[in-house]
Amino acid sequence: MKLYLIWALLCFCALVIVSTVQLILKNKAVKIPLKFAFIAIKILIAVAFAVLVMAGPVILRPVQPLMFSLYAVLFADAVSDFCCTLFYLISKKERRFAVPKTISIIFAVLFIVYGTVNMQIITPKYHTYSSTKLNSEHTFVYLADLHIGSAQNFSTAEKMVSEIKTSGAEFIVLCGDITDDYTTKDEMNKIYSLFGDLNIPVYYVYGNHDRQGYAEYANGRQYTPEELEKAITSNGITILKDELYKISPDLIILGREDYSESESRADVSELKIPDTSSYLIVADHQPSGFKEHADIGADLQISGHTHAGQLFPLRFFYSLVAPVYGDYEEQGAVMNVTSGACGWRVPFRTDAHCNYEVITLKPE
Repeated sequence: MKLYLIWALLCFCALVIVSTVQLILKNKAVKIPLKFAFIAIKILIAVAFAVLVMAGPVILRPVQPLMFSLYAVLFADAVSDFCCTLFYLISKKERRFAVPKTISIIFAVLFIVYGTVNMQIITPKYHTYSSTKLNSEHTFVYLADLHIGSAQNFSTAEKMVSEIKTSGAEFIVLCGDITDDYTTKDEMNKIYSLFGDLNIPVYYVYGNHDRQGYAEYANGRQYTPEELEKAITSNGITILKDELYKISPDLIILGREDYSESESRADVSELKIPDTSSYLIVADHQPSGFKEHADIGADLQISGHTHAGQLFPLRFFYSLVAPVYGDYEEQGAVMNVTSGACGWRVPFRTDAHCNYEVITLKPE
């Protein structure tokens, strides 16, 4: 409840800030071309806030929640302003500040409610891949970016795990950022206990947030890397850090150290694949190194990290420079990038839904 009260207060503050600035700058004599230019500027500022939240320097962490809310309010205000300006242009009616401002607030509230609800619903997404390397059918679940305690109720994660239990999965892969810099030690212990109780094999690879590398910009370190490792392994979960594990005679998984750990992450040339006739899954938190993994015989790479942008329209901009969401192909291999089971920092998501991935592998 505290999470949502803080988020509601931040959104209210953002509405007050934006409304106050607009009231000060109010000018009925602004011509239509200039009006549309102002709308474009508002959208650009909203996108800039989104970028600074999702990819800005860590020193901005204390003010990022406010940036989230300013993004939401500004984006909704720009859409409202565009609709109202178009209406007044067509109808030739006199423009009044109170009417578009009221519509802007309604748009902002609806946008904020949608983004908040969207963050709290985790749904399965189904994929089927086939290969001549497979002798039998396999079904598994993988998920990433749960960021427990950051942007969802713990009950949401409990419901997801309960659904996974009935999915018929042979094993589960936790593909990084299950915890983050804002996760408490108690939350960290509880989430791995939850996955440990599934009574099926669970494999884990580190993400860039799990070990609380930037905790000094959050609430301070809540647990050590050693305590994290103990919590994972004591619940029967297998950590794969540039390590291979033979799941069945025709199926191998390779778990990678996270890309952010450049000093300890093994070079692809150091990875020895003992059985190239088996289907090889590479679990790598960040959707990086796909070509190199395909070169050594990977058939499927599973990754997260991007949150599918989380804030509209970041997915579009991310996709111009790197894989961000969905399936990608390289030399016959496929990389699936999940949108993530949650998001980051505040309970707000306006691009794609929260997913866990159900993968079926079939003999060809």
